[in-house]
Amino acid sequence: MFFWRRVAPLIPEEGLKPTATPGYMRNFRDLNDQVSRGKSFSGYERNALFLNRAGNGFSDVGAILGVDFDDDARAVATIDWDRDGDLDMWVANRTAPQVRLLRNNQTSTNAFVAFRLIGNGRTTNRDAIGARLTLSRKSEPSLKQIRTIHAGDGFLAQSSRWVHFGLGEAEDLELSIRWPGGGTETLSDLQAGKRYTISQNQGVVSEPALASNSNSVGATELASSAEAEAPKPGRSGFWVANQVPFPKLECTDPEGVVRSTSDFLGKPVLVNLWATWCAPCLGELRELGEHADELRSMGATVLALNVDGLNVDGVASTRSDPKRVLARAGYDLPWGIAQQDNLAKVEILIEYLTSRRSSLSIPTSILVDAKGNTAAVYLEPVSWEQLKTDLATLNESPAVTLKRASARAGRWFADPRQIDLASYLGDYATLYGMNGFPEESQRLYGLIRPEEGLLTAREFYNQAKSAAQQGQLEQAIEFYQNAIRIDPEYGRALTGLGAIFLNQKRIDEAQALFEEAISIDPNHATALINLATIEQMRGEVESAVARLKRVITINPEYHEAYLSLGFVLAAMREYDEAIQYMEKGVELNPKSLVGQLNLAKAYGAKGRLEESAAAYRRVMALDPKMPYPHYGLGNLQAIQKDHGAAVASYQQAISLGAKNAATLTKLGLSLVALGDKEQGIASLKSALEIDPEYPSAKRALQDLGALGE
Repeated sequence: MFFWRRVAPLIPEEGLKPTATPGYMRNFRDLNDQVSRGKSFSGYERNALFLNRAGNGFSDVGAILGVDFDDDARAVATIDWDRDGDLDMWVANRTAPQVRLLRNNQTSTNAFVAFRLIGNGRTTNRDAIGARLTLSRKSEPSLKQIRTIHAGDGFLAQSSRWVHFGLGEAEDLELSIRWPGGGTETLSDLQAGKRYTISQNQGVVSEPALASNSNSVGATELASSAEAEAPKPGRSGFWVANQVPFPKLECTDPEGVVRSTSDFLGKPVLVNLWATWCAPCLGELRELGEHADELRSMGATVLALNVDGLNVDGVASTRSDPKRVLARAGYDLPWGIAQQDNLAKVEILIEYLTSRRSSLSIPTSILVDAKGNTAAVYLEPVSWEQLKTDLATLNESPAVTLKRASARAGRWFADPRQIDLASYLGDYATLYGMNGFPEESQRLYGLIRPEEGLLTAREFYNQAKSAAQQGQLEQAIEFYQNAIRIDPEYGRALTGLGAIFLNQKRIDEAQALFEEAISIDPNHATALINLATIEQMRGEVESAVARLKRVITINPEYHEAYLSLGFVLAAMREYDEAIQYMEKGVELNPKSLVGQLNLAKAYGAKGRLEESAAAYRRVMALDPKMPYPHYGLGNLQAIQKDHGAAVASYQQAISLGAKNAATLTKLGLSLVALGDKEQGIASLKSALEIDPEYPSAKRALQDLGALGE
């Protein structure tokens, strides 16, 4: 019985870091995928803020005080940010908004006092980490507040070094400090409403000016008044700090000529996606059309790509003529009819720039500079004033463009553009290859110049994957070899090259590469699986089974290990055990075509026909254009004497490309069983035309007395 064999995959979605278990990698990848689609990391769990009820427990007052955001919050730091005597909070989130300032504006007449300690630098560190402060009232020494200075304050957070005490109406304050290096100091006659800086053993207390509880006194501004206001990027648009090449889009112009966005290199162009049914789109294009002359005088243009009938968010059916609609809007700049893959490429671009994956909405526009790089993205109608400003910004200094990329006014502690540009662009190119655009991926790789540093093993590896996806195996082999030359211990490159050699039946070369990967990482799952495949091909089935079971022990959630072991056991006719492993494999990865097909075959071999048919139908749902599941289902129906259904299944398989001797023979036998001897014989003869020595067809024709006809 024939079973489907495949080399363990090496595409990025299924690849493994050499020492990582695939279960963790898959789960982490799936989690990030959901976050990139706008889902909540923490299930939209709202933030809580607990009020101490003075010995009667705690109450969650987050909703009352307006801090119960459903952010993916992680870290909290406290500080009297506006110096009004109460504590404010900075909150860091796992996803956007990545930081929030929760400013405490509650009106209160209660007092406070704050201290900053400075150690002597000998027995105590200068930050006084570990010091313990005890604040009490002389009149009631039994009532105390105790604080300890910590180097960290909760998860990934460090609060202000100012130690803050809320006092209520307390007066006659006394502070006791136990220094971490030994010794205790006591300070008296402290006043509420003040901030004190205390240096160890110096007996000197500085007293800054009295702070007010008013929100307007002594406030710390988020940005200096000297800072220019950040440009307004729009509610849903952004300037691109680290620019990437705009993908090559093709469209059909009004004369029916296929054009490309590459035709506009040398001048800035606003690529606008619009539809005739989209009222905001028409208003946007009308405004741009009114300023067409001014736009041309700036050496720029617009390319409006109509997406009527394409699969976009909010799509509506329409029979409007785009040319007439644009004429009524007064738009006479370049335009064309978009192709479906245009939308996918733009979605990939936005996903890479934002780490968010979502369906494209209309209108969407992208400003492309004269070099063909993505400068700005607008996920809403873009006004002429905004576009005019951004076109001028293209020619400004890096300092000005960085301000445009900032969401608000302020100063950068580190320039976000200081990155490994070659790796950044290489990852961008790889993303297109991963999403079914290998030609675009290779084009983008070609734009990364050697002087920009495209000499790393990782970049050669990424190019190799892209070339392999396009079937350019010789080029992929060269790229893999370059990656290995630079980094001889690059396990993914070793297994990637080995996979190509294994598919080319260059078994000895493939084996050497897989063994080298194993010598670097004995638990490299992909290399282990492919070595087991080689052993099975050579008849060393016991060794193959043992190796695959080892992979499962190390990586208990790696579906390829289960499917490969099931394949080997099925080839040994150990169907019951094979089915167990195959079922686990498809449970872990229900979209595995090979896994579902092998499971269907194994079920059929054990006479579990209904389960076999169900597996074939799952394959049909996964890949409606694949002929084999229809052929397999037809065989099951023929076994059950349901020849009418079998004929329909075989004919469907043939229509999908399975016009071969096996399918034609099976079709002929079922037609004869239905009493249609003439059509049955014709089908059997067609099988012999394809393969004159096909034994099943010859035997059937001989039994029908039609072999010599």
